[in-house]
Amino acid sequence: MKNLILLLSLVSFAAWAQVPSETGFRSKLRDFISKFAGPQWSDKLLGKLPEPVVEMALPEIPKNLKSSTDVSSYIKEIKPETEYEKLPPERLAQFDRTFVEELFLVTRKTEPKDEDLSTWMNNLQQGGSREAVYQALVLDEVYATLENLSEKPSARLLDYCLRFSKKFYGITYTEEGLKQFNLYTLKRTITEKGLDLLEFYEGKNLEEFHRWYAIYSSDVAKEYAPLFKSKLRTDTDPKYHFEWAKGMPLQHVKSEFIIKTHLIMNQLQLLQ
Repeated sequence: MKNLILLLSLVSFAAWAQVPSETGFRSKLRDFISKFAGPQWSDKLLGKLPEPVVEMALPEIPKNLKSSTDVSSYIKEIKPETEYEKLPPERLAQFDRTFVEELFLVTRKTEPKDEDLSTWMNNLQQGGSREAVYQALVLDEVYATLENLSEKPSARLLDYCLRFSKKFYGITYTEEGLKQFNLYTLKRTITEKGLDLLEFYEGKNLEEFHRWYAIYSSDVAKEYAPLFKSKLRTDTDPKYHFEWAKGMPLQHVKSEFIIKTHLIMNQLQLLQ
């Protein structure tokens, strides 16, 4: 009887105190109820224990990224056809158009001309890759001219490059070293490092490819969500980005990384 009275007293106190989480007191109370009335009663009175949160961890980053991007010795996994690839051709063309338009804006800060749209959309519809379109735009004469401008990176942009390169690329830059870059050279360099790493994971393990992208996307959303608009870029849950990446062609994951990274760097440059 004493135990029952004590049990009811403790439960009443817990309800009165509205203990919101599994504190030390609540944990002891759960153990007490389970001991004298069974675990089913502790669940009824206190609610079930929350599922343990499993943190998504970054895959191992190669120590020498440049030499490690040679994945010729690997047999690349073939990603099954995604639901996206089953869309009608006209719908796919709309997405390609949006990509080309956005790519021009984030790399050159200008909208593409009609002939540019036509050229690159035809290229994509003939089997060209989004990554190749990006490389073509940042290695042509127009971009070379931009790299010769005397536009130096802002302090906030440098902070982003230093912190995210160390965490996600395993590269420790110095602020003085990055200050030597023109803004456009820095954007291209930082983005290409990420593409090199994605290429490495693509040849090694697609799960690691998706996981690296997901954690990067989650982290930039946590810090820079106000710079974005769509849920695809503002959601802070790495699981959301992981599932999205799994359901998309690899080239689309890479293109989203490209756009996202350039968007961040463009906006941080404005925040002097």
